[in-house]
Amino acid sequence: MKPIEGFKAEAPAASYPMLPKGLYVAKINNVKIDGDEPDQRLVLRVDITEGEHTGYYVKRFNSDKERGGQYEAKYKGDFSIQIPNQNNPRRQHYDWDNRAFGNAIWAIEQSNPGYHWDWNEQGLKGKAVGINVRGGTYNGKPYTSIGRLESVQAIRDGSAKVMADAKPRGDAQTAGNMDGGAIVVTDDELPF
Repeated sequence: MKPIEGFKAEAPAASYPMLPKGLYVAKINNVKIDGDEPDQRLVLRVDITEGEHTGYYVKRFNSDKERGGQYEAKYKGDFSIQIPNQNNPRRQHYDWDNRAFGNAIWAIEQSNPGYHWDWNEQGLKGKAVGINVRGGTYNGKPYTSIGRLESVQAIRDGSAKVMADAKPRGDAQTAGNMDGGAIVVTDDELPF
């Protein structure tokens, strides 16, 4: 084999540690509406403001950016929720969307005494909110993501409970397998 120009044997860049499932107090740093009428989502960009994981999402984003690689770094602290619209042909569950949206706004109102939702999404910037981070698997690989918003008070007083893990997603062959994609067989099933 011919030597490769610029080659250097080195340890791979370590990935940033996964945020543990749990309940965290956060702050909404940015807000946007994503998509086109009638299929739009409200996207809240949050970061943790209390405890040992303070600043986790910004730190992870910066670490992922430094690592580089073939994929662009993605901010993992976005919470996206469907904006209810009865004229949306892609959504058949208006009542569910409406209830979920109302629950998210309630959590923000409860977390910020004196604040009342006035349909100005930019007014959400700087507001405190609790986030419920749950686990899941995609193609047999574990991940965590923000599952729903909670009131800060419910997190602090212990009345909020961590959500159950999301249903496995991805490759049908590994999605239902909780062993990281390995197929478990017994000695009786071996052909030799």
